[in-house]
Amino acid sequence: MAHADWYRLDNIGKFYSAEAASSRQTVFRFSAIMTDAVDENALQRALERTIERYPSFNVCLRSGLFWHYLEPAKTAVRVQPETLPVCFGLHTGPHSVLFRVVWFAERISLEVSHMISDGRGSLRFFRTLMGFYGEERYATPFEEADHGFDEERERQAEDSFGQHYDPSKSAATPSERPYRLSGPRDAALPTFLEYHLPANEVHAWAKSLGVSVTSLIIAAVICAIRAGMNPADRTRPIRLDVPVDLRQFFDSATLRNFFGLAFVSYLPGSVDEPLEAIAANVQQQIASKCTASAMEGRMNRMIGLEKNVGLRLAPLFLKDLALDAAARIAERDVTTTVSSLGRIDLPASVASHVSGVSVLTATTGLNFIACTFGNDLCVGISTVFKRLDVVRELCRLFSAQGIAGRIDLNHDATEVDRRLREAEFDERLKQLGAKGRKEEDHATL
Repeated sequence: MAHADWYRLDNIGKFYSAEAASSRQTVFRFSAIMTDAVDENALQRALERTIERYPSFNVCLRSGLFWHYLEPAKTAVRVQPETLPVCFGLHTGPHSVLFRVVWFAERISLEVSHMISDGRGSLRFFRTLMGFYGEERYATPFEEADHGFDEERERQAEDSFGQHYDPSKSAATPSERPYRLSGPRDAALPTFLEYHLPANEVHAWAKSLGVSVTSLIIAAVICAIRAGMNPADRTRPIRLDVPVDLRQFFDSATLRNFFGLAFVSYLPGSVDEPLEAIAANVQQQIASKCTASAMEGRMNRMIGLEKNVGLRLAPLFLKDLALDAAARIAERDVTTTVSSLGRIDLPASVASHVSGVSVLTATTGLNFIACTFGNDLCVGISTVFKRLDVVRELCRLFSAQGIAGRIDLNHDATEVDRRLREAEFDERLKQLGAKGRKEEDHATL
């Protein structure tokens, strides 16, 4: 296909571009653990072939008078040994390419800015990269036709939000003040974990409850959050964002952002419902909210905000301020985000040489992304909170069911110990402060 001279940002990309100059950049990370050491030269050749296939990923963020836009990178991208922290920001200047491919020992990782693609689009790039790597490394043909390639390559960079915008079908999203996680944070050094579980056992548990694996995981996250709530907080709902791929509802072959959000809400109350009841509740909510009509209404409302005449005519710096403020407000409307990419099938040229796949994302709070490869169900967990109480409770839920898991962590034991000590110290200070205020109020009375 002919390479474009520049690309417009899609609706979601415009929101994420407003945070490009900050440390809040949202980055996806797809990783594959190989059964042998990574061949850097083979990986470089695979990357070059993948970029040729998907040039809309090989771009830099530029700034115009009214909007940011994407421009093809002028230099060839090189794979690199991994030295930066997980999901480190990609945009550092006008010539920064908005994705990177890194390797360490047996691990290959692709990191992609949310400005240019969502989870499904990035997964397509990742699958292709791995397919070409298998061909270059193991001399096994990568059968393109068997792995999602079609004749609509010209449509891979289209803005599907704009293509399917219908202002007459806009619908408001009900809002409610949700429970928000609290505690000591370290936004400069987030914790990234991979919680690995036997997929067949989790699937069997979900089947016995009559729900999907996604509903089971969401219910487990709700229970894990509920375990740490104070009685006074239990009158506020736990509200979760669940990203939904819009390509299943519309005629779209785009690799750029094209997703909507379904909101799952649960009010804990004073009595703990069993996980089975919560999972059934979640299943019902997802069934009703993840429909074409429901997602279309929310999508059109979101696009309508972008097309507001006042915002369109505002200079870029005012747009960035407005969009960044809107993003921060949206963050306060949810407790956490749970995504599911389902089963990931890699091309035959490389699948037998991969022992595991994981997905992570940058966060300003707490995020979960689940995927399955073979019999390994991996829940990627990202958090800026120093205390890992929610993660611990989540693991206990599966352990209590007899499902043994494994945790991989991006910090070593010394760092974990330091962070736990800091979190405990901060929590004690908070408790002492609350006690002091209570005694002062009592003395006043």
